[in-house]
Amino acid sequence: MALDERLQRYGLNFQDLQKREGLVEVDTLYQQILPEETLSTLLQWRRGEAELTAIEESEFQIELGAHLNRFIAELFDIERESEALIDRAKRYERLMLFKEQFIQRGAKRYRQEIEGTFAEHHVALLEKIGVSDQDPELEAKIAKYALSLDPEKDADEIIAIHQWGALAEKDPEGIARVQDWITFKFPARLDFDHLVATEERTFQGIPVKVGSRPLRQRDGFDLTDHRMNRYEIASEIAYCKYCHDHDGDFCSIGFPVKKGEPEQGFRKNPFNETLTGCPLDEMISEMQRLEKEGLSIGSLAITMVENPMVPATGHRICNDCMKSCIYQRAEPVNIPQIETGVLSTVLDLPYGVEIYNLLARWNPLKREDYLPAEENGRKVLVAGMGPAGFTMTHYLSQQGCHVVGIDGLKIEPLPAEILTQPVRNWSDLEERLGDRILAGFGGVAEYGITVRWDKNFLKLIYLTLARRRNVEIYGGVRLGGTLTLEDAFDLGFDHVSLAVGAGLPRVLKIDNSLAKGMKQASDFLMAMQLTGAAKDSSIANLQVRLPAVVIGGGLTAIDTATEVQAYYIKQVEKTLHRVEILGEEKIRENLSPEDDETLTEFLTHGREVRAERERAAAAGEAPNFNPLLQKWGGVMIAYRRTLQESPAYTLNHEEVTKAFEEGIHFGEELNPLGVELDQYGHVKAIRFMKSGEEEVIVPARAVLVAAGTSPNTIYGTEYPGSIEIEEKHHFQGYDLEGNLVPFNWGTNNKEPFAPFTSYRRGEKRVSYIGDTHPVFNGNVVKAIASAKKSTPIIMQALDRLPKNSKPNNTLSLEMKEGLTATIQSIDASNPTVCEVWVKAPMAAQNFKPGQFFRMQTFETGSEIVAGTRLQIPLLTVSGTGSTEDAIRLLVFQWGTGQRLIPSLKPGDQVVLAGPTGAPTELPSGKTILVVAGRWGAAVMLDIGFALRSAGNKVIYIAAMGSKNDVDHMDELEEGADQIIWAVGKGDPIEARRPQDHSVVEWDVIKLITTLNEQGIVDMGEVDRLMAMGSTGMLKGFQKELSEGGSLKDLFKEDLHVTGTIGSPMQCMMKGVCGQCLQWQVDPATGERTKAVFTCSQQDQPLKAVDLDNLTARTSQNRLPDIISSHWLSYVLEEKAKEEGA
Repeated sequence: MALDERLQRYGLNFQDLQKREGLVEVDTLYQQILPEETLSTLLQWRRGEAELTAIEESEFQIELGAHLNRFIAELFDIERESEALIDRAKRYERLMLFKEQFIQRGAKRYRQEIEGTFAEHHVALLEKIGVSDQDPELEAKIAKYALSLDPEKDADEIIAIHQWGALAEKDPEGIARVQDWITFKFPARLDFDHLVATEERTFQGIPVKVGSRPLRQRDGFDLTDHRMNRYEIASEIAYCKYCHDHDGDFCSIGFPVKKGEPEQGFRKNPFNETLTGCPLDEMISEMQRLEKEGLSIGSLAITMVENPMVPATGHRICNDCMKSCIYQRAEPVNIPQIETGVLSTVLDLPYGVEIYNLLARWNPLKREDYLPAEENGRKVLVAGMGPAGFTMTHYLSQQGCHVVGIDGLKIEPLPAEILTQPVRNWSDLEERLGDRILAGFGGVAEYGITVRWDKNFLKLIYLTLARRRNVEIYGGVRLGGTLTLEDAFDLGFDHVSLAVGAGLPRVLKIDNSLAKGMKQASDFLMAMQLTGAAKDSSIANLQVRLPAVVIGGGLTAIDTATEVQAYYIKQVEKTLHRVEILGEEKIRENLSPEDDETLTEFLTHGREVRAERERAAAAGEAPNFNPLLQKWGGVMIAYRRTLQESPAYTLNHEEVTKAFEEGIHFGEELNPLGVELDQYGHVKAIRFMKSGEEEVIVPARAVLVAAGTSPNTIYGTEYPGSIEIEEKHHFQGYDLEGNLVPFNWGTNNKEPFAPFTSYRRGEKRVSYIGDTHPVFNGNVVKAIASAKKSTPIIMQALDRLPKNSKPNNTLSLEMKEGLTATIQSIDASNPTVCEVWVKAPMAAQNFKPGQFFRMQTFETGSEIVAGTRLQIPLLTVSGTGSTEDAIRLLVFQWGTGQRLIPSLKPGDQVVLAGPTGAPTELPSGKTILVVAGRWGAAVMLDIGFALRSAGNKVIYIAAMGSKNDVDHMDELEEGADQIIWAVGKGDPIEARRPQDHSVVEWDVIKLITTLNEQGIVDMGEVDRLMAMGSTGMLKGFQKELSEGGSLKDLFKEDLHVTGTIGSPMQCMMKGVCGQCLQWQVDPATGERTKAVFTCSQQDQPLKAVDLDNLTARTSQNRLPDIISSHWLSYVLEEKAKEEGA
């Protein structure tokens, strides 16, 4: 029966569940099924008139949850499925009773001598019960039999079971037989120095820690952890003491130093972590009470009282609750597993997705805000759609605000049918993680967290928010670029909430830092998980070699290490597959010696992977790549302290255990000193100081740095004076009244905090949440808590504002028109360059000459040919002009993604994130010499005119390969007082104006000398030199403008020289991924001074740029780029064949 048919029995339909009016009717129907006394208490409770203690309130909510379970089962016509869950819970309860009575109290305490082996006792027991050893319900049937025995009449049979159970725990055969039975699983004692089972081994010549457990086989990027089964969850629930009934639910409220004396604060564990419990104050004990009875819908509802974003928490995400569990000397209750298990149980019901969606909007177990509020006219912009941002979007939309969420990442659209029609099965929404559309929604939960966690949960949250009439979500929008805080308030927003996450990954200042083969872990994870490099169908590129060393001791280092191994297998397989189809000889034709050697390495390893797959298939087992990975050098985490002191161990040791199961090595007390390079300038080893005593060298072909990040304060530095920054670390906090609140590093997430920044527009405020906030940074659940706890204070601030009379639909229309980027026109008539006009009104209005954009197309709907998705993963494109609502781009047809531009059509929606980068500095009254090749000429179309308009004299040396490389000659002439047209060979370019000059000369340095000698250009009058060209050209200027160089005396002593640095780029959000990092040096000493994010400052003082480092950075992915380019040519040929057939 369709959902509408089910709902019609109550006078409702699916669309009613999406509207407040319909939810009010649902609430009325719920009240009607309540017993009279319960209903009376409910109404008093909602009015704040019920005098209930905290314990009484919890018990009342549990009662409401039981009624809600029945009500929703009836509403969705799933009573049969709901009853099955209750029956299942009863079966589990029998198992737990057997475990307690016969194993825990019987077998474990049995001390008398036992005759015979486990096998003999086991056979006798099976014969007594009349079951087979292969029976899948054997454990349950033994429990049923045992519980049926009479203590007096069947004493011998009971003793026999005790003996059988005792042998099952001692006899090797018995241990093996019951190893997966929950009735034989008991919590171990906690030894904080040995939370992870390890052993020492020599690896790459140094002692390292490895896991003691058997290795787990990993193959690709499907979900690696399928969580506990229902039996195991039942065992965890039975282990819980349901402490809420005596205010002892420390898992939720925090573990006090002394109960009843909150002023003494919270206890600390041996790692000196404050045991604050769940940052959300989730009703954990109550959740588990309801789930124990099989009331999973009620259990989910009571969870969502304090944690409506439950899909984004739980297993493999957070464990704050476990750390504060009443069990401090033994393993705690695995609450995250239970929480995710409750959610999964409900999602697996028919229309489970819709049940979650309903409870996210209407939850009668809440005393306040159990219904969405009526529209209040308030408009809020939330910048960042990670955990903090999407949670803020939820809470504020529930309060009646119109919320527009933006994110710098590309966010894919959801299928229209699931936005407007009910989803019957959770499996209809689920995707295999290895093949899923990389949706972009979820921020760090999307690109930072690996496939240890089911990212389908992000899709559930995305869907829940996207269905709301008062919510809009836009990707590819950078706050500070596409629109500013000023723009937001001009548009009519009443508040802006900054949920922009962490930024500025820390760079290691060691010898040869950021050499070829060395990158930030954030760069690697984002490239792998957002651009699609790990997918067989993608043309995105990411090169990694083994052995690999990950520097850091946090969870990012752990994630990076496991994913490097999995990605390497995928990379060499993909390389082998494509090269075999394209022809190895063809690929090798023009490779450099370095790339030729690397290709041989990849092909050899790819063939070994293929052989292992063939072996495993023949044996009927999963392939085991661990021996190969170790043979090739493996992956090691290098940390400056011991494993026990690492953040990963102290914060979430389970992740360390899981990483060890994949064959990761952990090197302790290793302080990096420098990177050693091979003859090609590629990383070959890394030097460490071991234990502060001896220097060791570890082979490494990849070095990935996970040395931490800082809160994202990019807006405050991009717009100096806009937002105060405290201690150059985080935004300065202010309270509701506008008072400055200095941050105390001892503040925990259960204490009062300052939610606002210093920014004010009259009485309008800007808040900051998530990783941006020092109280809540560090993990997903704290980010979610920051949004939840900031919402009431933000609403108070909004209540103080005058009424906002701007209609919500007017704002919606403006945002949709302003933030949607569509192709306006494409001119692909020139085979070497494609001129594209993109309609993107807000980006166009904020674009300034010299800035650039990140351009992508959507994965959704993109064509697949020869198993390859024809999607542009990512391009850096410079703006070459703009109108009031459109940007002009000149995209040169070299590379891979660039060649897909001509296939776009007017009206196609694209991602045009930006503008980003620093606008070209526009002085006045200066003589400026611009030297630019063909790419620089595109930029000159815009900056030349801007420089002249500012009152400068512009001399432009157009250094082209040939006369055919000139585009838009009229505009170039308009942007320069004088142009020197230079070609490297062939016919000269015609100089059409008397002041212009044309030469055939490939050496720009020589040309400048000649121009000065011949009096064509007096270089002594030049105040500024702007070089925009190849790294070779920049090196030439850097050398010849230095002391003793041929150009040093031609120019003024105080000549201002900048070079436009073409670093590789990815996020282009000015300090998040770190791919664009570029070292600068002290020109006098050559010593490195700082690493600069080029996407934030592309025009850099030329003398200070480490151009050798730039060369290394730009050649990181050279080999896969070459293969992808050939592969795309092949795919386009196949497409042409298909279209011609």
